[in-house]
Amino acid sequence: MKKNLIFFLARFGKGGAGNSVFKLCKSLNKRKYNIFAVCINNCAYKKELLKAGVKVKVINVSRALFAVFFLKKIISKIIQNSDQNYLISNINYTNLLCSIFIKKKKNLKLIAIERTPFKELEIYFGLIDSIKKKLMRLLISYYYKKFDLVICNSNYLGQYLKEKYNIQSKTLFPPSITTLNKKIKKNNFKSLKVKIITVCRLSKEKNINEIIKAINQIEKEISLYVIGDGPEKENILKLIRSLDLEKKVKLIGFKKNPYDYLMKADLYINSSYFEGFPNSVVEAAHIGLPIIASQSHGGINEILSGGKGGTIYADIQNLKRLIEKFIDHPKIFFKKSRIAKKRSLEFSLKDHVIKFEKIIDNI
Repeated sequence: MKKNLIFFLARFGKGGAGNSVFKLCKSLNKRKYNIFAVCINNCAYKKELLKAGVKVKVINVSRALFAVFFLKKIISKIIQNSDQNYLISNINYTNLLCSIFIKKKKNLKLIAIERTPFKELEIYFGLIDSIKKKLMRLLISYYYKKFDLVICNSNYLGQYLKEKYNIQSKTLFPPSITTLNKKIKKNNFKSLKVKIITVCRLSKEKNINEIIKAINQIEKEISLYVIGDGPEKENILKLIRSLDLEKKVKLIGFKKNPYDYLMKADLYINSSYFEGFPNSVVEAAHIGLPIIASQSHGGINEILSGGKGGTIYADIQNLKRLIEKFIDHPKIFFKKSRIAKKRSLEFSLKDHVIKFEKIIDNI
């Protein structure tokens, strides 16, 4: 009899978590598993998942909390005639809802996948956000112990979970690379005009303003291309206009395949306050693009081999100096990019699927 795998992701969009769950659901062995994808209001990958034999359940409610009642009904129907069922929730707030409201049963295992660093819960964007995150930290310390297994997407995150909450976990790197590319980007950089790129959702935690402000302090000719969309788009545009940087900074919007833009760039920058395991950084590393990244309290050090495969910056002035250093001494950065390229091979979809199936089969 096949095992039932029920993936629950509240916001199943085109971002990192949604993309990772989509790749996994699509690639798992359908002869071994019945796969269900459950989300709220909209599934950006619904057509592709259905085509791949994945059953998609969309719950139409205004908030994730209200979805729990419907989720319980969906789970109850799926597991009623099966002895081997696994609810796989994703991201801390969704994990909390499942650990609090979904009862463990003999024929239902509860698995949580953590994709964002818990450091996120210590960085606040206002009073309400502060209260919400402090409550989440308290609930995590109690309810996460209910899970049969917690899977973290980096060793850093797993270690933090152990030290802060005394909870054991397994590490499984995300499927950042779908098709392996053996080519390495050539060092054809010309210091007269620097093309910088970043790929991310336009939200507060991505801290795009920091890159823009750093560029504003550099007198040499620089272009910044921002690939992505999100709620902070208008605020970012206001900053660009206020600094008179319309010619230097371009918001490209969301692109399903950003590789063409990455190949034309000279330097990749990731500026997030917190980031679980930035797939876009792995994609940049995989084509040999030099990388400067913030210390985002997740898997960034594992991607960049503790600074051997890229450069970690501390603040806006440090970022400015590193961009100037790249312009003057690009060979230092391209040398690191070769190390990151080699490391990126460990974050493939094929490897991810094999290890995930092994984890499920050994529970």
